[in-house]
Amino acid sequence: MYQISIKPWYDSVCQCYRQLIVVSPKPTKPLLGITKLLQPSRLSPFREFSDCDPYPSCFYAILCPDDKSKYLTVDDLPLLMCFLNTNGYVVDYQMTKIMQKAKTIIGETLLFYVKHN
Repeated sequence: MYQISIKPWYDSVCQCYRQLIVVSPKPTKPLLGITKLLQPSRLSPFREFSDCDPYPSCFYAILCPDDKSKYLTVDDLPLLMCFLNTNGYVVDYQMTKIMQKAKTIIGETLLFYVKHN
């Protein structure tokens, strides 16, 4: 089962913030074929990481299935849903609802959980 979330990330090339669609844990194929491992960007030059707020680990950003040089953002959700549906993934509504009701802090904005049939 995979968690699909939104994570803020600073694109140093375009010098802007993006809301990337990310997946965890590390997926297997076919989803692995459209992911890229990224290091988190520091969202503020004034914020230092400490033992209470450790530096987050790398994450898997989801790429556009048609153009793997582009990251998927919230606006591209229909592309992701099409890819997932075509490749045998289904949204686990029950797990998604449980986690949303629990209000568990996961570090990103939870979209949904998927599993591969």
